[in-house]
Amino acid sequence: LNVFDRDFILRPMIATSSWLKSAGWKVNEFIERMSLFVIVSDRDDLIYQAVLPKVSLQGTQMVVAQLVLNASLDLVDQSMWLSKDRYLRVVDRFNDQLISAFVTPSNFRFLLLHDARHEDGVMWFFNDIHELFVKVILNPLHDRYASIHSKIFNEKVLSLATKHLS
Repeated sequence: LNVFDRDFILRPMIATSSWLKSAGWKVNEFIERMSLFVIVSDRDDLIYQAVLPKVSLQGTQMVVAQLVLNASLDLVDQSMWLSKDRYLRVVDRFNDQLISAFVTPSNFRFLLLHDARHEDGVMWFFNDIHELFVKVILNPLHDRYASIHSKIFNEKVLSLATKHLS
């Protein structure tokens, strides 16, 4: 189940991540020190997803994390028109987790579900990921809306996460 599919039925129903709590999800047992990083296109397609740094999210944990990030997309869309900065800082909170966002000039959104409190590390992480992402997008053999499945890209994302978010 991938909640970033364009025809996912819950997308219109979710306004914020607090919807999960009101729906009766027992999220405390699912989310413990997890970090999920996703890149979402301007057409709301999932381009890349990584669990950071090496925490394994399985089954329901992954679905809850994806729902939380999907719910925050509306807040990111609102915030990006109100701010001139590409780094939108914390756009939403979910339990003890923070959702930080970064918007590229081509309206690709980087979302990070994390528990880190140091915003400078998150900002540098997003900037370095943006440089890496631009290199992938500028490849003439890569479709801009295609998923990124490169092992090298994944390894660099994980190394940047350990460098900036630890």
